[in-house]
Amino acid sequence: MIKRAYVDLAEGSQTHFRHAGSGIPLILLHPSPLSSAWMEPVMRTLPAGIAAIAPDTPGYGASDPLSEPSEDLTGYVKWLKEFMAALGHERVGLYGSATGAQIAIEFARAWPDSTHFLVLDNAAHFTAEEREAMLLRYFPDLSPREDGGHLQAAWEMISALRQWFPWYQQDEEHRIGSAGAVPPEALQAMLLDQLRAGPDYARAYRAALRNEDASRLLDLSLPVRVIRWQGGILRKYSDRYDAFEWPANVRMTHCGPAMEQRLAAIRAAVTELTEIPRLRAE
Repeated sequence: MIKRAYVDLAEGSQTHFRHAGSGIPLILLHPSPLSSAWMEPVMRTLPAGIAAIAPDTPGYGASDPLSEPSEDLTGYVKWLKEFMAALGHERVGLYGSATGAQIAIEFARAWPDSTHFLVLDNAAHFTAEEREAMLLRYFPDLSPREDGGHLQAAWEMISALRQWFPWYQQDEEHRIGSAGAVPPEALQAMLLDQLRAGPDYARAYRAALRNEDASRLLDLSLPVRVIRWQGGILRKYSDRYDAFEWPANVRMTHCGPAMEQRLAAIRAAVTELTEIPRLRAE
């Protein structure tokens, strides 16, 4: 059963999280501007012997925002370390998707001795030019307006992401799927999460986009598995990982386009990594 709770952090802030199971702690970090609700299918598919912990990133879901926001991921790395300490964990495995993957990478770079392994999903590699172009156009202003125009702008962004990436480049070169690929109920849930994050919905989103550089994995010596999901909106940019020469600790895990195939790949990666003798002995 997946349960929900809050934990108190420094300066009176609270982080909301979902948790299930017992055993080796695995923290699951969600995409922006969503919430830990999107980690529930992953939590349900994990193998036995895992204590799955899915927090709402600060400023998203039901978690308080960062007390000291920054333009990069430094604040989220600091928060994650505090969150772990509040739960009594000195070392964890990390699974992250999109923004969550970038936070996981930077945490492992800053705190390698606190990280058992990384499982990265929807991780991409953008050129500097692509990043700058997206930073200019990707994030519409969603400040509340009297005519409700911010609601329409949010819906246009969310609904376009099921067909194009970046969402504002709506042509054949940037098409990623058909209009029916995402059910309306899922789009509605995404919209609500985005609106719940408020006008500052893009903070972690922007910081993660600035960090989408595959070379940031090259310095890591801990085990890393990169899920290469054919159904992801970032597939074109994830495929650029093949241009790098990876050390033995970094491996690609390819899977088909169906959600069931993605979940099976995540389960297999976590199962493999948690069977490392050192982890079982701790």
